Amino acid sequence: MIKEQIAEGDGFIEAYNHFRDAVDLEAEGILPELNHLVWYMLIGIPEVPADRDSSPDAPSRAIEQRAAILKAVFVEVNRGQPDTFLDEGLSLYDQAAKRAMKLLKEDAVEGKPRTSP
Repeated sequence: MIKEQIAEGDGFIEAYNHFRDAVDLEAEGILPELNHLVWYMLIGIPEVPADRDSSPDAPSRAIEQRAAILKAVFVEVNRGQPDTFLDEGLSLYDQAAKRAMKLLKEDAVEGKPRTSP
């Protein structure tokens, strides 16, 4: 169990760095669109370690990991922006993660099979 957590942690850092390298770090001051964020989290952008896991809680862990990476990169890109801007953006990521989790749960309740990104 601990080995798996360490490996997933290393994978998380790798996923963060991979996504960060794909982002235009010069494009600051842009708030994300909530519906786009929900969609990204559900379709698997960015790819995270939980995507390679087949356990029942993997989809929700993947959304949590995505939200953490997206929020970290948002803050890094917008580090020169006022705190109110950062707070608004981080709130959008939190809302998107909650909506994505809700959609996952609704999908599970309806008995639809889980699809991998």
